[in-house]
Amino acid sequence: MVLQDIKEVYKLLVANRPYVGLNSRYTYFLLAKDFSDTCLVAEQDSKIIAFSSGYVPRDRRATFFIWEVVVHQDYRGNGLQKHMALNQIRITKAKYFEGTVNPSNEASKRNFFELGHLLNTKCEEKILFSEDDFENDGHEPEILYRVGPILKTEKEKFS
Repeated sequence: MVLQDIKEVYKLLVANRPYVGLNSRYTYFLLAKDFSDTCLVAEQDSKIIAFSSGYVPRDRRATFFIWEVVVHQDYRGNGLQKHMALNQIRITKAKYFEGTVNPSNEASKRNFFELGHLLNTKCEEKILFSEDDFENDGHEPEILYRVGPILKTEKEKFS
């Protein structure tokens, strides 16, 4: 992802609310500036149809944390989210793949377990942030999904 992608990425995010949360444009500019190697866009006919952001936490260098994913509604159900995740795992050489999912987001939960199956490893889940952490403001809990350990031989299958 590059800075020039932000306008189109932001439109994609706005068009898919409440399917995804929406942060300030500034957040996406910072992602493009500081994490351009791990924040990806997918294009079809020069149009951005998907966006996936994430990073490698400083204190967990073997882990890739996927922060936000959105796929245009016309392109959902074709494995694009998993394909982008596999690219992020390959790029970062991650041994673990993590992300949080709200309990109501069945598709994303399913994608984590399918990714674990595809990579011949386990997928574990635990509450990372509860509703109480959000002071009961209507925000669902954030459930952490952790796929791994991912063996190098499994990553190479998708290079």
